[in-house]
Amino acid sequence: MHELSLAMSLLEVCEEEATRIGVKKIKTLIVEVGELSGVSVPALDSAFGIASRGTVAEGAALSIRNMPGTGWCLSCERAVRIQDPFRSCPDCGGSRILPTGGMEFCLKEFVCD
Repeated sequence: MHELSLAMSLLEVCEEEATRIGVKKIKTLIVEVGELSGVSVPALDSAFGIASRGTVAEGAALSIRNMPGTGWCLSCERAVRIQDPFRSCPDCGGSRILPTGGMEFCLKEFVCD
């Protein structure tokens, strides 16, 4: 379950930053998760609840911003919305699509007490 290691990485960043700025409690983490990232949001949420025990983020809410999958079709030369980078272009049926968005996994901010 790689979501557990992702949750632990998020918490490591939060712990370091909370220590640096003197925060004792984090209420919410805001995370961007791309549609093409391969991250299971329910698994991440569950893993976060387990991994955050005993940390400054224990009991914190995980607020997920779902980022859409986007790509550039080399055949029709258009930006397209994609849910799978290995499928054909939804506009022209071409098979040469370069993913341009939706692969992110990023802690955007956290909200403190």
